[in-house]
Amino acid sequence: MKTMSSSIPRIFIDYFYYDRVELIERLCKGLPPKGNFLIEFTRTTPVVITYGSAGLSGSVKMVGFVPYRKYIDEYAEKAEYYAYKNRPKNMRETTCILLKEFYVLERIDKSIIGGLEMGFKHSWTNIRETGRATLLFYTPPDTSFEVRCTVDIHEEDGDPYRRYLNALHDIFHYSGRRSSYPAYIFHIVEIYDNSNTSEGFGRKIYP
Repeated sequence: MKTMSSSIPRIFIDYFYYDRVELIERLCKGLPPKGNFLIEFTRTTPVVITYGSAGLSGSVKMVGFVPYRKYIDEYAEKAEYYAYKNRPKNMRETTCILLKEFYVLERIDKSIIGGLEMGFKHSWTNIRETGRATLLFYTPPDTSFEVRCTVDIHEEDGDPYRRYLNALHDIFHYSGRRSSYPAYIFHIVEIYDNSNTSEGFGRKIYP
C-alpha cells in the first residue's frame, strides 16, 4: 500500500520513487523490467535547465531523493562501505542492497533531490551564480514533470551529502579511485505536471 508522508504530491512520489523501487525490486528478484529498461531509467535522468552568464542551458544529470539530515551521516557511511569495502558482486546484488539499505521511504526527505556535478561547464557556472534550476523529467510516451528548485552546492571534502552521493555513484561506477565531485541539493519549490494527459499540460501541482 502506497502512503504519503509529505506535501509533495502523490503523483510525483509515485513517478520518482515508487515506480523506481518497483523496477529495482524486479531486478533484485532476477525478473525482467515490466517495460523497456531504458525508458524506465529516464525517471532518474532529468534535463537540468539553468540560466546565467553561461547562457540558457540544459544538461542531463542523474538524480535521486536523499535522506533526511538526521540520517545523512549514517547513509554516507553505508554507501562508502558498499562502494569501497564490501562491493556487490553483480547488478542483482547491487539492487538488493539498494532496497535493503537505502530505499527506505520513511528516511527519505521528499522535498529535496540530490545529484553530482561532473562537467563543470554551463550548469556549474549558472547554478553558482543564481542558485536556481529546473529539473525537466520526461518518460515517453506521455509523462513529464517540471520541478523548479533552489540549489545548494556542497563542496567541502567531509560534507555528508557530498560523501553519500559520490559513494552511491561509485557503488555502480567505481574505477579504482574514489569520486569527489561537488554535490547539488535541489530544494523543490514548485512542480508542474507537463504530461500529455487531461491532468497535465503545465498544470501546477505543488505547492
